[in-house]
Amino acid sequence: MAERRKIWLVAVAMVFCAAGLAAPTAQLGPTRARYDDADWKLKGAGVVCCPCSVPCPCRSNAQPSYGHCEATLYLRIAHGSYGAVGLDDMQVVSSGGMCAARPQGIAALYFEPTASRSQQLAFMKLWASFSAGHVADFAHVRILPIHSEVTGGNLFKVVIPGTLEMTVDRNWGRDSPPMPQVAAQDHFSNTLQYAQNIRYSMHDVEAGLDFDYSRRQANYREVDLSVQQYRSRQMLVQFANGQGWFTPEQMKLIKGQRLAIPQLDWIRDKAKQMFESGAK
Repeated sequence: MAERRKIWLVAVAMVFCAAGLAAPTAQLGPTRARYDDADWKLKGAGVVCCPCSVPCPCRSNAQPSYGHCEATLYLRIAHGSYGAVGLDDMQVVSSGGMCAARPQGIAALYFEPTASRSQQLAFMKLWASFSAGHVADFAHVRILPIHSEVTGGNLFKVVIPGTLEMTVDRNWGRDSPPMPQVAAQDHFSNTLQYAQNIRYSMHDVEAGLDFDYSRRQANYREVDLSVQQYRSRQMLVQFANGQGWFTPEQMKLIKGQRLAIPQLDWIRDKAKQMFESGAK
């Protein structure tokens, strides 16, 4: 068994080297990915949970509510490609430690066993394209089952057995979403919608992720993105500096793209009202 695993690791290392990536260790990390200027596009949806209060300050260019940001993204790619590699029907989970908003700082990246090696490498290179240096480090890359259920387009239930439990409701227990789509800095969209964090628990001790931030902050984004938006600097996240509010460059993009400016006090009061009214 040990000899077979050694052969497998050598084979994986050869694949990674050929793709321009650092070979993973026996623990499947760390892995360094470099963007190679390929064209890419994605269409789908995603939800994020984190420990911040609602609305999440990080999304409007401020600092995390409590000085740390263990954010986890569940991304469902309906249609997508990276160069010649198709990414249709992929599910990906990424989770980070403090300052997870930095594309270079992902603590753990989870792929389904059904994702091919070429798809895994393509997604990591795509992620690397988010950073100015076109390099991203993934401390732990996992190949684990991702069980998901999306009901009515609003209720997301995501489970990685023994690792992640995430339940997010865009509707806050109602018939339709009570929160509007608003401008926000995010790697996959320039808008998001605040959602109800029903359950958010992560246990990957080796990756430094061991917490339960249920009933904190969650948000939803529709993804319709290509590398052209990054090349032309049309993404709000490209101008993030954490100074407390949207920068002049971000406000120019918000105005030019006719995005709704988040009314933070209204969102905060609305979320508090819904939590107190017993939203499930």
